[in-house]
Amino acid sequence: MLKNYLIIALRNIIRQKGYSFINIAGLALGMACCIFLLLSVYHEQSFDKFHKNSKQLFRVEFDQKSPQGKYHNILTQYPVGPALKDNLPEIKNFARTFSPGSMLIKYGENVFYENTVTVVDPSFLEMFSFPLINGNSKTALNHPFSIILSETMAEKYFGNENPMGKILTINSKYAFSVSGVMKDAPQNSTLRPGMLIPFECLNDLFSIPQNWNTSFAHTYVQLSNNNQIKNVNKKLTDLIVDIIFSEAPSNIPPEELKRIRDTQAPDFMLMPLTDIHLYGYSGYGQVYGEIQSLKIFLALAFFILLIACINYMNLATARAASRAKEIGLRKTIGADRKHLIIQFFGESILLTFISFIISLLIVILSLPLFNDLLEKQFTVGSIFNSEFFIILILVMLVAGIISGSYPALFLSSFSPIKVLKGSLNRGAKSNFFRKSLVVFQFSLSVILVIGTIVAFQQLEFMRSKKVGYEKDHLVYLPLRGESVKLYTVLKQEFLKTSNVLNVSAINQTPTNISSNSDDAKWDNKDPNSRPIISFGQVDFDFVETMKIEMVEGRSFSNSFSTDSTRAFLVNEEFLKVMGTKSGVGKRINFVGVDGQIVGVMKNFHFTSAQSKIEPIALVFSNQPRFVVIRLKGGDIPAAIENVKSIWQKIAPLFPFEYKFFDEDFAAMYKSDEQMGNIFKYGAAFAIIIACLGLFGFASFMAEKRNKEIGIRKTLGASVSGITVLLSKEFVKWVLIANVIAWPVAYYFMNRWLQDYAYRISIEWWVFAIATFSTVLIAVITVSYQA
Repeated sequence: MLKNYLIIALRNIIRQKGYSFINIAGLALGMACCIFLLLSVYHEQSFDKFHKNSKQLFRVEFDQKSPQGKYHNILTQYPVGPALKDNLPEIKNFARTFSPGSMLIKYGENVFYENTVTVVDPSFLEMFSFPLINGNSKTALNHPFSIILSETMAEKYFGNENPMGKILTINSKYAFSVSGVMKDAPQNSTLRPGMLIPFECLNDLFSIPQNWNTSFAHTYVQLSNNNQIKNVNKKLTDLIVDIIFSEAPSNIPPEELKRIRDTQAPDFMLMPLTDIHLYGYSGYGQVYGEIQSLKIFLALAFFILLIACINYMNLATARAASRAKEIGLRKTIGADRKHLIIQFFGESILLTFISFIISLLIVILSLPLFNDLLEKQFTVGSIFNSEFFIILILVMLVAGIISGSYPALFLSSFSPIKVLKGSLNRGAKSNFFRKSLVVFQFSLSVILVIGTIVAFQQLEFMRSKKVGYEKDHLVYLPLRGESVKLYTVLKQEFLKTSNVLNVSAINQTPTNISSNSDDAKWDNKDPNSRPIISFGQVDFDFVETMKIEMVEGRSFSNSFSTDSTRAFLVNEEFLKVMGTKSGVGKRINFVGVDGQIVGVMKNFHFTSAQSKIEPIALVFSNQPRFVVIRLKGGDIPAAIENVKSIWQKIAPLFPFEYKFFDEDFAAMYKSDEQMGNIFKYGAAFAIIIACLGLFGFASFMAEKRNKEIGIRKTLGASVSGITVLLSKEFVKWVLIANVIAWPVAYYFMNRWLQDYAYRISIEWWVFAIATFSTVLIAVITVSYQA
């Protein structure tokens, strides 16, 4: 029987080449899109699951209360790890990590700035699965000046040499001996260290207070049982808050201390390691979890596959009359409805299987383009991974069942007597259902078109948004190790060149000033208020170099001796927190500086333009980490060459690296740009697949009305008149689809925009463009067949 069903199914596919091509092409395109999107989803949800102890590993985080609301922090104080292990029996182990940023690494003639140096506890290698190729993981970090390299780093510095025991110099001063080589972290790892050095060297390399007042390290813990997390979260907060408040000054009255604890004490919690990539935070309240992207990818995969399945359902039911006699004969000779349902489901699954094979070929051929689009490294092996391939087989079967569901139930319901008498009347219900499917298809397509337009509008809005300073022609150069001492000379020489307008410096990446504190004090400040204030340390001429507009007062100047020790520059948001309209002359005690405000800057973005501008205070520093240079317009490459030649003359032992501010902003918007491209391609494929179905349906309608068209032409009807006659009904369906899609698209895109602190409003013309484009495409599709 199964053999008979298979032969009949193949005959139908061969006999009806046109409709088979439309169905196979639509399903193949739909499944190819679905495979790409599911591949990305599968990859994203697999992050950090390769660790042997992944289910027992957690990151310690906390919510800091402030007048601006709660701020989620992922950096904790240095003593947190030891305190947890010593006091909570549920904690089996702990490991801290600290990323110091760019560091100067040298071996022989090889000198590079590296951003992947990670300071860790020796227990890091016990808790996390980063196996060593060379060296002993239990002893490799026991010496304070030992270093473990990844495979890539070992090859970068030593080539084919054995790196074990070789000496690397960090920041031109500290000699580290290579004690191990570890495998490169897999692509689906949140932690991707290139070099590991032990926490014991912290005092030598960095001047960071190792107390309960400074948060700078990630703290990871390993529970003896992952089911203990609820109990541990409560104990965690009580323990750490008790320790912090036990160190409070003795002159604070007990009742006041209790009030502060009740209103300002942080809430600690554990974040599962395997959830960090999807639900985690990148720092100071900035969510970077990929869960929203995954939801969008899954919805797109489902919608596009559903549109392809609807094509099959629509065309199969539309051509029901051509198979009516077959069904009638089968029922007459004894076939019951169950057997017919199995037959039609088998046909749809067979056709889906053929489409699935073609979709795999499309995916394999298009994989390089997809990797470029999302900046991934998927391979053919990623697709044929046993677990993922089982998911694809299930998707194929589900698509086959969905595609064949209505045709199987509809066709198997025909009465054999009516069919054989030729009096089959499929009725209005069938026509209404097919029209509803077309409307549903195009509704989904319109939603994707509107989503694409809105996504690119928002992206363009962020790109063109004024950031509070002129970012064109601005570059910054990192200073590491002994090169910091050369800053003054470098500045003087840079200013002598005709290509440079101004030079200043800052202690943090100028496009991401992330340091903050809640210990700011000023006259008449509410003692219950502990607002979180960002801060940066800058050189003279910073405001002039950045071209930040001053609202009040002046910028730092070496004409005033107190500017280098007792002066602040603040932004407008800082004044709002202070509760004053004028700031110049107001006294502040903040980040170890007791001084007064000399100038108020207009608000500017010192982190991503996607984030709300927060209060910030700048103080003077002559120990910068980045030189900021404003170049003249015109020949920028020549200007960079001039800067480079000066650098190589004054600091020849240090590599010359630079970055344009525009590059940083482009990187900030990369994920949004990728999401916009996914919308774009998803909408394009959805429309193509929907139009394939519309083309097939229109050809069926034209064939069905063949005699009518012949009579109309005989009576003088023109080709254009016939075209309008056949097209207007389809246009009506597409217009109805648009009306249905508008509120749905508005709701979801408006929710999506809420994630942005600064966003566009959705204009009426977006819906007009979506309507015009889909109607035009539908008319062209139907008119060609007409």
